[in-house]
Amino acid sequence: MEFSKWGTILGDDKLAAAMIDRIVHHGRLIEFGGPSRRMDAALMLGKANV
Repeated sequence: MEFSKWGTILGDDKLAAAMIDRIVHHGRLIEFGGPSRRMDAALMLGKANV
């Protein structure tokens, strides 16, 4: 999920900004641009091989 949407999910933009700051302070962000294997197999999408 994009960082810009965290405030909506958490209900507080300042809290979301603080959390993101702590998480990425010493980390590295890796962005993947291909199709998601998780989403392809998600039960909520009705595409899982059961």
